[in-house]
Amino acid sequence: MTNNLPKISKAYQSKLISAIVSVSVFFLMYLILIVASLFMVFLLGYGAIKLLSINTNYFTLFGAAGLFSVGIFVFIFLVRFIFRKNNYSTRHLIEVTRTHQPQLFTMIDEIVAETKVQSPKKVFLSPDVNASVSYNSVFWSMFLPVKKNLTIGIGLINTTSVGELRTILAHEFGHFSQRSMKIGGYVNQAEKIIFETVYNNKEYENFIMEFAGGNLIFKFFGHISVGFISAFQSILKGISTFLFRNHASLQREMEYHADAIATFVTNPEEQASSLLRLELSDAALNYSINFYIESNQKYQPQNLYQNQDSLMKIFSERNNHPYINGLPKIDLEDTTRYNKSRIEIEDQWASHPDIAKRIEKIKTNPSKNTIPDPRLAREIIQGFDSISATMTKKYLTLLQIKNVGEFIDDESFVQYYLSQSSYHDSNSSFNGYYDRYNPVLENIDDLVLVTGSYDKTALFSDKKVSLVYEKIGIENDLQTLNYLMSHPKEIKTFRFDGSLYRSQDAKSLIPKLEEELKKLKDELNENDKAIFQHYYKESDENNKVNLINKYKKFAAIDREFDDFYSSLNEFMTYVQFMTVTLPFEEIRTHRAKLLKAEKPFKQKIRSLLENSVYGESLTTEDRTLFQQYADAEYIYFNNDHYLEDEVKVLSSLIERYQALLNEYYLSSKQELLNLQIELDKVS
Repeated sequence: MTNNLPKISKAYQSKLISAIVSVSVFFLMYLILIVASLFMVFLLGYGAIKLLSINTNYFTLFGAAGLFSVGIFVFIFLVRFIFRKNNYSTRHLIEVTRTHQPQLFTMIDEIVAETKVQSPKKVFLSPDVNASVSYNSVFWSMFLPVKKNLTIGIGLINTTSVGELRTILAHEFGHFSQRSMKIGGYVNQAEKIIFETVYNNKEYENFIMEFAGGNLIFKFFGHISVGFISAFQSILKGISTFLFRNHASLQREMEYHADAIATFVTNPEEQASSLLRLELSDAALNYSINFYIESNQKYQPQNLYQNQDSLMKIFSERNNHPYINGLPKIDLEDTTRYNKSRIEIEDQWASHPDIAKRIEKIKTNPSKNTIPDPRLAREIIQGFDSISATMTKKYLTLLQIKNVGEFIDDESFVQYYLSQSSYHDSNSSFNGYYDRYNPVLENIDDLVLVTGSYDKTALFSDKKVSLVYEKIGIENDLQTLNYLMSHPKEIKTFRFDGSLYRSQDAKSLIPKLEEELKKLKDELNENDKAIFQHYYKESDENNKVNLINKYKKFAAIDREFDDFYSSLNEFMTYVQFMTVTLPFEEIRTHRAKLLKAEKPFKQKIRSLLENSVYGESLTTEDRTLFQQYADAEYIYFNNDHYLEDEVKVLSSLIERYQALLNEYYLSSKQELLNLQIELDKVS
């Protein structure tokens, strides 16, 4: 790196030292545990020989074998991760060369010259909205100066300008210059060790107990082996917290430094605009994919990236993002419009800093201020549409979506998507007021007696929409403060309205926020009354009755929703044991608790069937399923195995119960909003 490029900061140096220390401590402790396990093998083996030298009979033979097996099992537990195969595949990637993509490689060469780093060993295209630097072999990168690969997402290229893509690649080449990336290789190996020893060990423990069979002596030593393994797990888990937190802290500083290099060799405007569009671009691609997943193989895409582009335009229209040079322009204020939280807590586990903080630093970074290039980045990729179609197939394979269903073009995709998304009309009609807020009003009959004239624009103004998100922000902040109160040692400090507080001070802020929340709810309630009176005044006699009934119905559904959902959530805690492998006696204990908890839950099911607003939404199949469950006397487990038919009925019941609550609530809300939309059209 030349002297002109930004140097690493003191914060970076400090975090790097901390990360090196934590990695060193982890591997030192891991080595100590391995040495300890080998010492156990030697010591217990010696004990086994001594036991056999006293007397050789049935008990001493099995006792010696069991004693020696403890050391062997513990040693294997610590080193078995070495024999696990790496299942990572590059089949979803496309390697490109200078011959294939001359303009892309010209850009790469220019950035390499500017940053004075090594050219990437290989360049790949991936299906997602991302760009990254990686090694062919993480293991060998810990010891040798291995060249890095560059991966660029087609979803990213599809939604950036040439200038923005240049800033993104300059950021990645900033990582090329960071020797501290090598630390990531060591952390990666540490993660592999921790995963296999701490979180992926149940199968191994079960193997030990199965190996013991019915022999009581072997079972005794098997339990001792599992006990030693649990102790070693606790040590590794404790050190992993220290390791990962320090590495995450270093990664955040690495991002800031890579940003500084990108700003220096490009310009801050395009760098900021690419970062601000990232979330919208990613959401557009994810919603496109989810459309095909939720179609249950009915449809499949010809080109996901055309779908991404179309959805990005739809989302931009909904959120009033202007299109400039073929791409939406997102302002920093747009990203915080819906986030009204006043609490700031540093995420110690995040590998990337908050976008707002990154942009704040980018604005102060020195820069050559290169001339912006507003051309679409896809224009410099030869055969972009063909590559996009190929990448679509690769992405579907990666996501295990079968190659069945009707191929639909982008125009059909948009039509199907909008037909399934009633959100579009309600959002544009009400300025997003009802996106995260529900039109619940009590005592509707009293409101019809009140007369007044209201301006619809004022009822759904940005100011009123802001009240909704202020309410959500306070509700979330109250949850956070209550958590901080109950876990004062987990997070020591936080900021509220810019001021620093200790976690034990959280309690003092709660009354203030509760008072503010009450005022906001009252203000929103008054606005909701005005909205009803506005539409009531605009209605003819038939629609007046219809409007009243829909408001009454939705209020009743809202009251019952919380009651029914809380009963489901409480009941679910008693069912979770069926999802994991447990000893038979433990299963029987959990089953006893489940059968006791079923009585009030079944009563709630009967209430839903007999005297609930939700009753009218039940199909014949729903009623049969719910009634069958309510009348049955299932035991779920017998003779050391689950009764599959009974478990299946319970699973179907829970799935349908949850879906019914959500679907009927949302459809009833949409019916009410659709009526208001129709009233707007005729008024």
